[in-house]
Amino acid sequence: MSKPEIIYSEYIKQGLFLAIIIGLCLFGIKSCRKHQRKRQIVIELSSHASESAAFEQFYQENARENLFKSMHQIHLGVELGLTPEEVLDKVMRVDEKLFSSDDQDELPIRKVLIRDALLSNFDNCAKLGIFSDAHNLDSLSKGEFPTISKGPATGEHAIIQFIIPSSVLPGVDKLLPNLVISPPSTEGEKPKTGINNFEIARAKKLAKQLADAALIERDAYEKVVEFYSRVTPPEPTLVPAP
Repeated sequence: MSKPEIIYSEYIKQGLFLAIIIGLCLFGIKSCRKHQRKRQIVIELSSHASESAAFEQFYQENARENLFKSMHQIHLGVELGLTPEEVLDKVMRVDEKLFSSDDQDELPIRKVLIRDALLSNFDNCAKLGIFSDAHNLDSLSKGEFPTISKGPATGEHAIIQFIIPSSVLPGVDKLLPNLVISPPSTEGEKPKTGINNFEIARAKKLAKQLADAALIERDAYEKVVEFYSRVTPPEPTLVPAP
């Protein structure tokens, strides 16, 4: 091999080596930025999923804003390749002081309440197509009502419904686990007299969880159970055969 050919071959080797180094550096920078973004999401979501944020809001508007902002942060985590469950698992581990309590036995219940509420509402948002456009994501990031883009209520604003209305249990409208992102309904905030068995069971279950977590008094729980025990579900509607 002649000398020029040797020099040319060395240039190729050096060029390939340099390209590999640059590629590795770019990959490292990208991975680092992705890790930082995940970390920032966990930090931000932790402020909305803490005990104080979930259970100690003064106004219902603040509770609703926290829920919408939580939906936005979980969605950002999903865009980075995490599942909603993985995002929340990271949040629950980030700082145990978020769930500080005099009674350590209360911690699992309160974590479950927050985690289940956020996962359930995230699923509702996905079904309603709320994550489908930039305008909705911007609304969620600001804690504002998003617009539904899938299903019969397309084009309308989502609403917040309550598993247990405040007329049955005062103050429960400010508790995160009681908030449900839903399509518009003709029902008001007052308790319905024709709610179905599923809604009755869900309300009783939530009341028990709140009592077990020492978030409501035992007598308040008993009043909720008594109320729903008096509610008569409507007769099932028979769909005529085609």
